[in-house]
Amino acid sequence: MRDVAAPFDFALPHMALLRSVAEQLKLPLTVIARQAELGACSELPTTAMMSAIQAQSDVALRLVDSYLLGLQLAEEQTELALEPVSVAATLVDVAEDLRALAKLYQVQLEVVVDGKYAPVMAHARGFRAALLSLGYELIEAHAATNGPSTHERLAFAVHRTPHGVVAGLYGKFEALNAAQWRKSLELCGRARQAAPNLTAGSGAGLFVAETLFSAMDTRVRVGRFHKKIGLAATLQSSRQLQLV
Repeated sequence: MRDVAAPFDFALPHMALLRSVAEQLKLPLTVIARQAELGACSELPTTAMMSAIQAQSDVALRLVDSYLLGLQLAEEQTELALEPVSVAATLVDVAEDLRALAKLYQVQLEVVVDGKYAPVMAHARGFRAALLSLGYELIEAHAATNGPSTHERLAFAVHRTPHGVVAGLYGKFEALNAAQWRKSLELCGRARQAAPNLTAGSGAGLFVAETLFSAMDTRVRVGRFHKKIGLAATLQSSRQLQLV
């Protein structure tokens, strides 16, 4: 069932979200700094060092890009132009973009698409950025919760419900529930760890994703898929909207 709670108001907590993003950037920048120091101590940087620096740099840059896109979409929300977007293709692309980070955290990724789906109505850049932002956070959370494991995979999945097409990321997050998620939204930017049972960081990627999905008139919610639990959003297919 769709979450009918009040939407995440981007304008009101703008500075709080900015603070959360700044806190979150400390982790990849710290990793980059330490890896650079290790590289300076050796004659030649190792492939592992360079891969870690590249992956963490991508996280930092894309988080900032997603935050700025959220600002732009919030300002243009009344005129936001939605277009038909392939959910399956977007999930595949996002999973591929996150492979390097997942490898760094020793997390196994999979893409699960049950059946064929008509395109959904979404903002293409915003949809992709939102999934990437969720991915950054849930890869880290999955590694912290499950440890290096080939058995527990983080799934990028799409499935159909009576309310629309649901796209999200699912794993073994036993402590995640709807009440906890609502509390995390309230704590965004007001606590150093807004989602302490899910991520050790500020959780900025989660809230950036919520901002982006809110601009597309949907919500990030806790959901289940194939005995996994995670965060997802419901979108309407382009054919459904044509029939309204």
